[in-house]
Amino acid sequence: MKERVTISLAGDLLKAVDRAPGNSRSEKIERLLREALSGTTYRRWVQELKTFYGGGMHPEDRAEDLDWQALANRALTRDD
Repeated sequence: MKERVTISLAGDLLKAVDRAPGNSRSEKIERLLREALSGTTYRRWVQELKTFYGGGMHPEDRAEDLDWQALANRALTRDD
């Protein structure tokens, strides 16, 4: 079930929302919020992994993790 909310946006932000793909402003804002929150969660997850592993990783393991992180970043930023 969806709840109704009212928000006020600056004109330039509203224009950016209108340019985003979607059928309605409601749909566009919901999608943009989901993507933003997903990105925040992902960044927190990466930071927790970095904190957990700290500086104790073997250089080869660190390189492999960086490769996987780069791949994940590309997958998350795709726009198709």
